Amino acid sequence: MSGKETAVEVVLIWAAVYPSVLLFSYAFRWFGVGAPLWVEILVSTALTVPLITFVAQPLIGRAMARLREARRHRQGTAHPGASGGARARRY
Repeated sequence: MSGKETAVEVVLIWAAVYPSVLLFSYAFRWFGVGAPLWVEILVSTALTVPLITFVAQPLIGRAMARLREARRHRQGTAHPGASGGARARRY
């Protein structure tokens, strides 16, 4: 993965984390939970990490794969599996 792709992926993950943490923070206040800040952060991260791991990350991974495939298509580079697989080199 190139540096640019890594940067895009980091921004997309952050774009998923920030609203999740913000939503859980607002939910604490909306429900009137008067928990200390450390408990609020503990609960919000306990909910956010699985959400990001099992929902957002797979979606981001598929989106990044589509972007890479579209870029390969625009550049005229064949898909790695399109030529029938890897060929053995003769030495």
